[in-house]
Amino acid sequence: MLFLKSPFLKKLFVTLFFIVFLGFGTLTFLISTYVRSSFRQTQLKTISNVHDHVRTSILGWFQEKRKNIEGLAKMMENAPEHHPNFLKPFKQAYSEFADVILINEKGYIVATSERVRYESGIQLSDREYFQQAMEGKSFISGFFRGRFRGVATLSISAPVFKDGKPHQVLAGFITLRKFLEIFAPIGNDSEGLSPIRIHFINARGQVISHPEYITQFISNPEIETDLKFISDSRAVKDLLKGESGASIYTHDGKGYYGAYSWIEPLQVGLVVETDQEVQESSLEVQLRSMVLATTMVFLVLLGFIAMSLWYVSKPIAQVIEAMENLISGSFSPGKLFFHRTGSQVDRLVDTFQQLREAVYKRETQLKDKAARDPLTGLYNHGTLQDLLQKEYARRKRSGKPLCFLMADIDHFKDINDNYGHSVGDQVLREVSRILETCVREGDVVARYGGEEFAILLDSDKPEVSLALAERIRSRIESHPFIVDGKRVPITVSVGWSCVAPSKVSCCTDIVKQADGFLYRAKEGGRNRVFGEANVS
Repeated sequence: MLFLKSPFLKKLFVTLFFIVFLGFGTLTFLISTYVRSSFRQTQLKTISNVHDHVRTSILGWFQEKRKNIEGLAKMMENAPEHHPNFLKPFKQAYSEFADVILINEKGYIVATSERVRYESGIQLSDREYFQQAMEGKSFISGFFRGRFRGVATLSISAPVFKDGKPHQVLAGFITLRKFLEIFAPIGNDSEGLSPIRIHFINARGQVISHPEYITQFISNPEIETDLKFISDSRAVKDLLKGESGASIYTHDGKGYYGAYSWIEPLQVGLVVETDQEVQESSLEVQLRSMVLATTMVFLVLLGFIAMSLWYVSKPIAQVIEAMENLISGSFSPGKLFFHRTGSQVDRLVDTFQQLREAVYKRETQLKDKAARDPLTGLYNHGTLQDLLQKEYARRKRSGKPLCFLMADIDHFKDINDNYGHSVGDQVLREVSRILETCVREGDVVARYGGEEFAILLDSDKPEVSLALAERIRSRIESHPFIVDGKRVPITVSVGWSCVAPSKVSCCTDIVKQADGFLYRAKEGGRNRVFGEANVS
């Protein structure tokens, strides 16, 4: 280090040292700030996507439950003499409902799906779900204290028409506990860096998803005004102001990434959040490692500072590119394109990849679960309606007939009464498997409701529909249904219809025709097929 003996070289070295030091320090600060900002934007985008997914799932699920209630109300309208017989099988098919009741036009309960009878003389005409239904509207209420059991409950109601006017009200009830069992676990990741937590907030700012709130609700009539369940976080404050969005905020001394919005039909706020400190821990490690490593390179290899900065900036640029791809890309199972460096950057990107794959997996599972009937594994009523509408539009463009089939298990109530509901469920599952073996590839088999099934055929020929209907009837009649070592005779009645799209105004008319033919098959003595074609 002979140059230190030269005042000029020494001064030049010191000057260059401080110039490079200040330049390097400034550059390091800017890079760190940009990386931190990009990371946080990515996290906010991710938490917003999870929030949107949960919100969409909730609204879609309740839309399906509303259609379930509306469908049952329609069945009651078509068969008023069997009103009480519909409630219990409906609740068994849709176990998420705590109870389903039928209310007359004066507000008194006339039938319930539960064995426990309600007290006579109880008036429900003051309930909003009753009032809305009597005005001819389907309605989903917010959570309220149930009048009979005292639990937190919401209702889904629909009118039952008679002579074109609301005559009775059908109402299904879903408890807050059941709602949280279905939706509170969504997004929780026990294997990730930080669990994504889901909270539900009422109009008073209370966290109604708090475990103590659920357990104390029945025993504490004053719980809805209890201040200890009220949250003063920024997310809750914004919700109560009618605002929605995603932000980083502090609550009780901890930082959070959170996304929130108000779900108007349920009158609850949705908050999805994760710990900022835990989520950013890998980022802080990576940033500290970067500063330490580059500072050592700067002190030891001052003459190679340009190369050192280039080497350090390259992995940082790769991290930024990966973050930008996450921000702009959609959820998919594909891997991120990333040049691995063997540093903390790899861990950061791997963490993002795990988070994205976890959200994608949950989204896929939730969609598939929502499309299937939980008992039989067949497509459910809502999914069938969507497929039928699309197929109807396709056939309308091509002009080809649309063929639809309805099948109903004969005397299914007697099976439940004589052998129990577990046997009834077994029969439903076996019939479902037989239906799947009878159809061809491309046909859609669905559980329409209760013991009724529907098939959307991938054919435009009436003779194919008739042959399939007879094959189903024959196979089920000959199939050995064994209960306690004894064969139980099971038969089905089948109605089918093949209609040119120009002959009906909408796809539901085809369903009504097939259902009408099914009814005629029942009237004709059951265990038979009835239908016709209107394709010319």
